[in-house]
Amino acid sequence: MGQNRRVGFIALFTTIFCFGTLWTTAKISVDYLPPLWFTAGRFAIGGVFVAIILHLQGRLRLPDKADVPIILSVGGIMLGLYSSIFQNALVFVHAGRATVLGYTTAIFVTPVAVLFLGERLSLQKLLGLLAAIFGFLALFSPTEMDWSDRDVLAGNGLLVLCVLLWSAVILHLRVHRQVSDTLSLVPWYLMVSFTVATVSALIFEGPPNFEVSGTGWVLYLYAGIVCSGVGNWGVTTAILNLPATTSTVGLLGVPVFAMILSVLFLGEALTLSLGIGMILIIGGIAAVTLAREQA
Repeated sequence: MGQNRRVGFIALFTTIFCFGTLWTTAKISVDYLPPLWFTAGRFAIGGVFVAIILHLQGRLRLPDKADVPIILSVGGIMLGLYSSIFQNALVFVHAGRATVLGYTTAIFVTPVAVLFLGERLSLQKLLGLLAAIFGFLALFSPTEMDWSDRDVLAGNGLLVLCVLLWSAVILHLRVHRQVSDTLSLVPWYLMVSFTVATVSALIFEGPPNFEVSGTGWVLYLYAGIVCSGVGNWGVTTAILNLPATTSTVGLLGVPVFAMILSVLFLGEALTLSLGIGMILIIGGIAAVTLAREQA
């Protein structure tokens, strides 16, 4: 068990690094590559990378039919649609703010889980939910967001849509009884997400007739292998080897790390409202998660 925990913590910190650098990389890519084709490309590279690793381990196999719905849900919505919309939102929104906002799913998941899935609303969970809601509202305060700028409104609206999509898939995951090994599903998730992103790119950006520069290839390979490939391996391995509370709360390090990177390397400002919002959201989600495990 000790060895599993060590592997789990190594995977958790690896995931924080990979996912924390993802949206900074994605923000930079906006200047070099069409957003949707960048998304499709990183999913393709990540999927091939994970498939090769699983093949070398003798774990690459077709998924069980019972898991096809969750593959379509996670791959098509949580990864494919979410990332495609998120990538376009980054044209108008700072990467740090976008990542923090992307972690507000507890605001939408918790009430539905209480009302329809029979989860108990304890005082700790209620306080955590209220903290996350106030943090969410802080991100949309007039001091933090220019409500007269249509591009800013569009970008933030796309991010809220992303959160709603992610929340719906989380609810699906809670009621789905998975048959296949979790790690063996990752390349199938990425294959479906690649398909969704490619169709979106063809519709909204046209055929891939753009020229990829040297920097563009570096961004593709880093986002594909490190962020999508290693990152998805890491999060899956962490979940398999650590208690649910540890892995879930630990992943809250992603938006914190992403915010630090956006301030250091993208010149984004850590405003008072954004800082308060981030603390309330992360603290609230941690409280909700801990309350769920103790119930």
